[in-house]
Amino acid sequence: MTQKEKILLAEAEPQMLAKRSEMLRQQGYTVRAVADGLEAQKALEEEKFHLALLDLGLPGLSGLELLSRIKSDSPYTEVILFTGKADLDSALQALRLGAYDYLLKSEMRLKNLASVVARALERRRLAQSNRELHLHLRRAQGELAQQHSQDLSRLRRLGESLAVPLTWEQLFHGLVSMIWDSLDLQVLGLKFQGIRKELTLEAYRHQPGLREEVLASFKVWLTRRLHLLAEPGQETPENLRLEKPFPEILWAKFHTAESLALVAGGRQTLFTPEESELFGVIVLQGEAALKNLELFEEVKGLAVRDGLTGLYNYRHFWEILAHEVEQSRRYQTPLSLLFLDLDNFKVINDTLGHAQGDVVLKTLADYLREALRQADVICRYGGEEFVVLLPKTPVEQAMKLAERLRRKIAEIVIPLPEHDLQFTVSIGVAGLLPGMAGHGLVEAADAAMYRAKQAGRNQVCGPKEGAAAEK
Repeated sequence: MTQKEKILLAEAEPQMLAKRSEMLRQQGYTVRAVADGLEAQKALEEEKFHLALLDLGLPGLSGLELLSRIKSDSPYTEVILFTGKADLDSALQALRLGAYDYLLKSEMRLKNLASVVARALERRRLAQSNRELHLHLRRAQGELAQQHSQDLSRLRRLGESLAVPLTWEQLFHGLVSMIWDSLDLQVLGLKFQGIRKELTLEAYRHQPGLREEVLASFKVWLTRRLHLLAEPGQETPENLRLEKPFPEILWAKFHTAESLALVAGGRQTLFTPEESELFGVIVLQGEAALKNLELFEEVKGLAVRDGLTGLYNYRHFWEILAHEVEQSRRYQTPLSLLFLDLDNFKVINDTLGHAQGDVVLKTLADYLREALRQADVICRYGGEEFVVLLPKTPVEQAMKLAERLRRKIAEIVIPLPEHDLQFTVSIGVAGLLPGMAGHGLVEAADAAMYRAKQAGRNQVCGPKEGAAAEK
């Protein structure tokens, strides 16, 4: 840093305000520390800051109100919000207003905070350097001015496109298109993989006439380098000295807690410093967008997932059911539903305690995830009740599946200090009939489950003969 970067720290808790401001000063930053929103607003009116760290629950003016004013008056100031409790609406609003990050105080260790601050300022420095670079080139040469104006326009479009929630595919292909349109390349590749979940994407662009063997060599190079980066301890100078398929290659990795990606472009001639800088800015914005997408999916998942089992919850089940009923009607495909209820679950809770009851619920949920197809929809309906939607599955096939599940569930053993615990389920099966509504399908499966209970539990019962459709 050629000069000390200025940080505004607004924290409602005096003790944490002192600790965090001291840590930031030790890192070499100039810190202005305030304890409420009105003081923060006054500080913003008096001077410009490179970064603002804002407590969401500030008295006077909230962190979100300050964020909105900062982005309106000083759009290049990075903003990090932090709060004492997770809140879905606040997190989404903060990201949409342009916050760099949204942190929980319970997870805000000083070391982690220092890392987030450094990355936010690095992004600001790169963006600032890019703006200054293009301003200088515009003054120096009119022809280059037009080209770099186009580059800035692309970056602006990139920022606008990444500012809204995207799917993985939209983000992935948007980055590929942006880099390809911004740089003069013979070939471009982007390969992405999930770290904790199975998600792999890749895309390539190349100029017409590029030989197939050269493209194949580039793909091998990109795959091998990503593999080395993904394996701890493998990123050694020896391993990274892979034979380059092009004389000149620009490459960068970007990663988050959930994913790792490698992007590379090649050509015969040297890349200019300006091209390398532009490439770095695009990659940095892509990494920030990737992190925002993961956070957006995480907070969105809180609204549709059961907190204990991780399965879809009751509310989301009814949304999926309406869609599946519509699909079944449109394409004339069967749709079946299993309604599972744990037998004697109250006895387990009363004798072993609710903590052990939770273990039973999670064990059953884990087994259902392993035993069923990816297309099947598993939900925790409530308490000890679970439902499974089976698209494109006739009721006869659903009956066979239910019997297999019942038998295997009865064989599950949960080891306890004093004795092993086993449990059973009663399962009701129903199929969507002509004219039957979604809630009619649920009622039919529920009624079948109660018949299984009445038959002695640990049973499977299907629909009654001649069951009528609900008009």
